[in-house]
Amino acid sequence: MIQTQGFLHITIGVTDLDRATAFYRDFLGCELIRQNRSKTMSFMKTGDSFFVLTHTGVHQRPNQVGAVNLETTLFHHAFLVTAEEFDRAVAYFEANGIEHFDCTPNGHTTFPGRRHMYIMDPDGNAVELATALS
Repeated sequence: MIQTQGFLHITIGVTDLDRATAFYRDFLGCELIRQNRSKTMSFMKTGDSFFVLTHTGVHQRPNQVGAVNLETTLFHHAFLVTAEEFDRAVAYFEANGIEHFDCTPNGHTTFPGRRHMYIMDPDGNAVELATALS
């Protein structure tokens, strides 16, 4: 058996690299490390973790289309935020009519003690915002 030690990065498929890079950088506060020469990948950082936005020309939305809820967000990427950022995000989404689904009243059964909600990125990829544990 091979014993892994964690992730170097994950990859998120997108249809428009510039639009996706702007969303993850400007909306979610992630850092753009660099883009590859062919402009098909943006290497991003959030906290101490890395992810790659990749435009292959064949990306399809991974979840069913519909209102943001538990059924349309099964395949998602979860980002950690502080409790204060979570509150700011909820207020911002509500003030700007951005569709979101706050799961906090249901509790987080896998990772108890966290508040969490879902939004969609511009390509229909579900994004979870979950509070970090103190």
